[in-house]
Amino acid sequence: MKSDRPLIWPVPLLLSALLGALLTSLLPHAGAAVPGAPSPPAEVIISASDMASTPYGLLGKWMLDEGGQPARWLGYQLEDRALREPVNVVLIDQAATTPQEATTRLLAAMSAAGYPARSGYSVGYRAVIGTQTYFQQPTGKDEAFSDGAWWRANNHGRLFGPAPLPGGGYLWTGAFSRERFTLISAMHHPYDSFRAARDNLVARLDAGGIFRRSAMFSMDNALNTPTLTTDDHDAQAVVLIAPRAPGF
Repeated sequence: MKSDRPLIWPVPLLLSALLGALLTSLLPHAGAAVPGAPSPPAEVIISASDMASTPYGLLGKWMLDEGGQPARWLGYQLEDRALREPVNVVLIDQAATTPQEATTRLLAAMSAAGYPARSGYSVGYRAVIGTQTYFQQPTGKDEAFSDGAWWRANNHGRLFGPAPLPGGGYLWTGAFSRERFTLISAMHHPYDSFRAARDNLVARLDAGGIFRRSAMFSMDNALNTPTLTTDDHDAQAVVLIAPRAPGF
């Protein structure tokens, strides 16, 4: 027998949905880009000390902002120190034969891992690989790779490349972090962790798809000075490899 009682949503679910819709329309969320035509990217301003010598050549230690300088996490201050965003992931695609193929394979792998491109994030970031500067993936308006909506706690980040490797294949570097969400706060997206986000992404990529965890190496990019910090980042970049098919 069909009930005449009205459908009642669980209160937490209803409030969460309504809050998300309201915030999307009202708040300057997650450093969203200012409307209008984007300005040309500024010249990259880094020194030799901002590059790490790694098994895969020289890699930039930091995610760079639109001004071409090492990015600071949305202007967030941690114990009165600026929070700098370190590169903490390296992906090697040995099977891709063109930049377009490498990009297609990356986007598919990120979606399969539960990190599709989602809107609600700051954009315009870059990173240096070798002597070249690479723009972020994903490239959509206000997009980052994320495992959840911007108005909830989530792990998110960007990947940079694809840089060709001498023996074939392509390389990506990435910077990932975890954020909380606090409605009643001057900073609605408080920083939470670099290491937790890196480890979550690595575990989920490794669990399925084409990339497998391979190794870790030091990027020499952990900071703890009176003015700068990378908080819980341990200076390690985790490497994941998508190998060539047997016989190739």
